[in-house]
Amino acid sequence: MFHLIFFLTMLSICLASDPNTIYKLRMYVTNAIGDNIVVHVSGSEDLGNRTLAFNQEFDWRFGVKLGTYYLGEFWWGSKHASVSLFNFHISRTCFNGKVFSIQRCYWLVKPDGFWYHEKNDTFPGEWTRRATW
Repeated sequence: MFHLIFFLTMLSICLASDPNTIYKLRMYVTNAIGDNIVVHVSGSEDLGNRTLAFNQEFDWRFGVKLGTYYLGEFWWGSKHASVSLFNFHISRTCFNGKVFSIQRCYWLVKPDGFWYHEKNDTFPGEWTRRATW
């Protein structure tokens, strides 16, 4: 029953606004490493390179459509990692059920890896490590 209500709600939103957008999301990527890192975000849009100092964040807003994805390329000194910042799995985690509000998803880039959460809670809490360097 929940899935039917969810589907009908999403369908009504699609028809009432941009016909291809299911919901809006704001993504935050925060550097929690003591050094600068370089981030390149691409996928549904190419957002380019950003150099993030310690505790600096890179954020952007986008409409979620079927097939929306974002990939992050990260460089920290000699280390490099590619991390899927947004895909179907992450969209389910970051969707809080408030259909008419902007959903939020948070990433922390740490020396031991890449962590995400649907709230900006105190670390470690319920953060999930998605990848390592």
